[in-house]
Amino acid sequence: MASAASVTTDLTTCSICLEMFDNPKSLPCLHAFCLKCLQGHFKHKCLGDEVPCPMCRKEYQIPPDGLRGLQHHFIVQRLVDVRKASTEESSEVQCEECLKESGEDRDTVTTATTYCVNCNQKLCERCCVSHIRTRGGAHQVRPLRAELEQELIQL
Repeated sequence: MASAASVTTDLTTCSICLEMFDNPKSLPCLHAFCLKCLQGHFKHKCLGDEVPCPMCRKEYQIPPDGLRGLQHHFIVQRLVDVRKASTEESSEVQCEECLKESGEDRDTVTTATTYCVNCNQKLCERCCVSHIRTRGGAHQVRPLRAELEQELIQL
């Protein structure tokens, strides 16, 4: 079974430039491509011309306002955003509680390993204990990468 990371990479890669989507546009056949890739691919075509999808070859008409007029592919954009956040999360992330306590001294801040769903905070092991043992009831504390994986599953 494919991992969430490999599926996200597949779904966020433009089949023309083979890079992560930049301003993904949806064709009527629902295939997505970067706006710049479509502009380069159809640079010799005019507004209103019938052109084939680079993937399935289904014909569609270039909108009157150009390729910029194609529908923005919001689902692909969300996946790109999650992938970018996941990449940032893989680098060392500091505990937000320790960061508040330390003020300007970032050298003493501990690396975050967990995520509190209730507070929307990244926490170290020491700080997550207080979130688990709150008087009003335990908060939902998960491993740091879990919220990204959950978001991918929901998408």
